[in-house]
Amino acid sequence: MGYLRTLRNYFRTPKARHDLKDFARAALIIFSTAIIIFILVRRWAA
Repeated sequence: MGYLRTLRNYFRTPKARHDLKDFARAALIIFSTAIIIFILVRRWAA
């Protein structure tokens, strides 16, 4: 339970908001790149 309390307190800090924004940006870039590669491979293989 202490772990959850620590996470909750961390997510209330400005650093956590910055980290979450960076994580979301990185996830979007990775997901977009994977989709583009998937589309290119499908067209190349077809």
